[in-house]
Amino acid sequence: MDYREAEQRAPLKRVWKGMIPIELQLAASDAIELLASAVLPEPFQTFYMLIPRVSYLPFISPKIKERWLDPMLALSRSDQEIKESDIWFEYKNQALKWHYPIGLLYDMLVTDVHKGDAELPWSLTLHVRKLPTAKIIAQPNGQLMRDMFMAMIKEADFTRNGSTKRVMDLAKSDQMQFLDGLESHTYEKYFAIHSILVPPSMSADARAPVSSAQKSRPAVVPKAIPVRFYMQTAGSLDDAAKETPAAGAQAAGASAARQADITQFHVSQVPIPLYREGSTSELATLADAFKLCYGITDQTNDAFVTNCVCISHGVCVPWESPVSWLAEHFFYADCFLHLVVISV
Repeated sequence: MDYREAEQRAPLKRVWKGMIPIELQLAASDAIELLASAVLPEPFQTFYMLIPRVSYLPFISPKIKERWLDPMLALSRSDQEIKESDIWFEYKNQALKWHYPIGLLYDMLVTDVHKGDAELPWSLTLHVRKLPTAKIIAQPNGQLMRDMFMAMIKEADFTRNGSTKRVMDLAKSDQMQFLDGLESHTYEKYFAIHSILVPPSMSADARAPVSSAQKSRPAVVPKAIPVRFYMQTAGSLDDAAKETPAAGAQAAGASAARQADITQFHVSQVPIPLYREGSTSELATLADAFKLCYGITDQTNDAFVTNCVCISHGVCVPWESPVSWLAEHFFYADCFLHLVVISV
């Protein structure tokens, strides 16, 4: 690998290697049920762990159970049982959507992450009882997470290529390697299959690692780019945004106050074309994608550029960034660009 190739791959590898330190404490109500005491024995009061931004909570639950919960129960001689599908996480009294990427959850909920004033370690409450099925999907386990992840991969494939043929044509062994690479956070395993699903489009050497045969394939121009915006609204603006997204987009910048409430985020997704409207050479920017997602037809209306910031993987992404470049370097493991928009 020459210097130029290594330099082009650097953003992708840094995104993949992004980690968040977490601090876990067991909910007092669950501790009482498990151990008949709200006070955990030494040294189990707090559990610390580094977790990948691109991963999902059900993939880290087995390690937490093995390294923290099971030894704690054994030491306390408790006859209580904990199933992985019973484990769920909470942040400031909010149940975390376990089918969202971990990094996305962090960017949505941690106040002032866009200012570089991040909460580290990320302090979470762990629950093993009374999963709130009205707020999050039931049975958060590894197999269900794999199934939901593959559904997202198929959706991204359809957006890019107009069909799910690339995913459906994967051999069973390739699919298992792909999922194993994600769950174990193994770069080589994951990207060997990812390069089959998403061949190079704008830059043939911006993705790694691929075989010589794969490198010889012609670059593929995607029909569209899979993008999801998570726009924070405030108070009553939330309902307005759900009914009229364009109005909600304008209102998002009206309030500088940010409250970490997952119910205040309006999710919008439309296929984003590679080029700007009416052009065959000018690449669509992040601002163009936002306008398209939220129905802003006035192309001169750029108030959101001043009033809002867009965050991906903890980074404030410039509104003038080409969406195609972001799709090459800032995608999450499910091949989507997940972009958090908050007021400033």
